[in-house]
Amino acid sequence: MATIVDGNWLNQYVSPQLLKEFKNFNDDFLAALKSAPKAAITADGIRFNKLINNVGFHVDNTSDFTAKKMTGKKGFVEWEKYDTDPTEVDDAELRGLAFDKRSEVRKAHADAFKLGYRDHVIWKLAPDDNTVSEMPVVRTSGGNDGNGRLRMTFKDLVEYLEIVKALNLPNVNDLNMILCPKHSTDLILDRDSAAYFANKQIFFDPLTGKVKSVMGFKFYENNAAVAYAGDGNKLAKGAALGATDQYGSLFFYGGNTVKHIDKVKSLYTPETQDTKSADPKSVYRTQTYGLVDRVEDYGFGAIVSANV
Repeated sequence: MATIVDGNWLNQYVSPQLLKEFKNFNDDFLAALKSAPKAAITADGIRFNKLINNVGFHVDNTSDFTAKKMTGKKGFVEWEKYDTDPTEVDDAELRGLAFDKRSEVRKAHADAFKLGYRDHVIWKLAPDDNTVSEMPVVRTSGGNDGNGRLRMTFKDLVEYLEIVKALNLPNVNDLNMILCPKHSTDLILDRDSAAYFANKQIFFDPLTGKVKSVMGFKFYENNAAVAYAGDGNKLAKGAALGATDQYGSLFFYGGNTVKHIDKVKSLYTPETQDTKSADPKSVYRTQTYGLVDRVEDYGFGAIVSANV
C-alpha cells in the first residue's frame, strides 16, 4: 500500500500527475442568491429601500377617506475583504520538481477561495439564534441515530414548510434548503418518506442519492453546514463542535439575499525581485472585496438536529 509522507520527489522518475486533495468544492446553491444591482453598489457597500405596504381594503364604505403616507425602511450591506494566505515558492525547489509548482499554487489559491467563500455564505445567511419568528430555527424529531442525535424526518420537512408558508413570502418558487450530509442520510432512511413516495425515484435520484426538489423546496446538498449550540445560538464559523452542538440544514429565501464579488486580484511578487535570499522566493496570494448577506432578517432559518 502506498504511503504519503512530507516533501516532494525531485528527480525525473516521477508521475507528472499530482495526487488530488480530498475536498468537495460543491457550491451550486450560490446560483440561487441574488446578484447586487450594479447601479446600487457604492464605495461603502450597497443600500436598499423598502416601502411598507399600509394600503387598506374596504367593503361598503360610507365614510370619507383620509390619505396616508406610505413610510419606508432602509437597509445597508457593507463590503467585506476576502484574502487567501500568501504562499512562497523558492527558486531551488522549482529547479528540481517534476511539475510546475507556481501554476499549481495558483490553482490551490483559486480552490481555497472558492471553498472559503462557499463556507462563508452558508454561515452568513444562517440565523444567529432561534429567537426570531421570521427566521425559524427548529429541531429534528426523529429517532436516535445511536450517537445521541435525533434524525431528521420527512414529517419535520413538511411541518417546516408549513412554517415557511406562514411567512407569506412573495415568490413560492424561491424557497431553498441546503441539506447537511446527516440530514440527507436521515431522509433516505426515513420510513415516512419511503411510504409517501412509493417510487423513491420521485424523491431521490437512484444513482446519486440526491434529494430532488419537491414540496416547494429546491434542495441542495453540501458537506459544508452551519452548526448550533445546545442553547440555540449559532456557532462561530469554523468552530469545533462540542458535546451538545449539532449541524443543521439551512433554509433561505433567495429574494432576500444579495451577493457580489469584485474582480479577484492575483497578488504576485516574482523571485526576480528578491535580491537578498540565498534561494530567491516568489510569493502569491489572492485578494478582493465582496459582499454577501441577508438584505433583511426575514425568510431564513434552519432545521437543526436535536439532542436526545
